[in-house]
Amino acid sequence: MVEDIPPEPIDIKDRIKKRMSTCSGSGCSNFAIWFGNELAKYLWNAWKGELKAQGIDWVDFLKMLSEYNSLIASWAIKDELKWSELAYRLYAAIVKGSRKSDLTQFM
Repeated sequence: MVEDIPPEPIDIKDRIKKRMSTCSGSGCSNFAIWFGNELAKYLWNAWKGELKAQGIDWVDFLKMLSEYNSLIASWAIKDELKWSELAYRLYAAIVKGSRKSDLTQFM
């Protein structure tokens, strides 16, 4: 399973923190995390083979990943969560846990 966890993207984390430091208001963490979809693109590139094999496209992946904003903030903004824990939890929930159904198998 460790091989499925990409290296920590320190550069992306630093940019998220920088965006957060220049923002004030209730939507700042979402802005900081999602600006340019940097983290999403990084994880998509790491896991897209497995995701596509399950019928999960980029839009599906973005929707799934957006459910984990608080976990991402705990890693990138608050430094409360290690990358290995975040990436493992995202991988387990999104890649291994999703198993999007292909209804054509019942036809």
